[in-house]
Amino acid sequence: MEEAIPGDKCSSEMNIKKVGKKEIQNERTRTAFERLQLAWIRTCITIIAIGIAALEYYHNMMESGKVPIIRLVSKSDLGIFLIVTASVMLILSTLQHVKSMAKLKAYYPEMRYSVATVLSIVILSLGLILLFILEKRL
Repeated sequence: MEEAIPGDKCSSEMNIKKVGKKEIQNERTRTAFERLQLAWIRTCITIIAIGIAALEYYHNMMESGKVPIIRLVSKSDLGIFLIVTASVMLILSTLQHVKSMAKLKAYYPEMRYSVATVLSIVILSLGLILLFILEKRL
């Protein structure tokens, strides 16, 4: 077997393959971070939707004069609690995502920006605006 000479064509192809493999690993890590953040977004959207449904339920029950099924919670506390909890979860997951992406950026400078971060901020903004609108209505 012949050893590869530094200027040889085989050794340069091996270096290109190593660089390509490292880029694929970095991109795989980036997409894993993105998928994790998108899972947090999905969970928070679900909790916000349940919170809005709870707010609407209590609002409709109070308008019709009926007594809500759950009497442990006054008025719309459950809905507000769920929306605030989802917002806090989204803030914490976004901060962790930004921190993880910054660490990866140190090793992989060619990395693209995170779409999940932008989506998290948009969802958080919409959730908080919706909370203020619904809170004024009650």
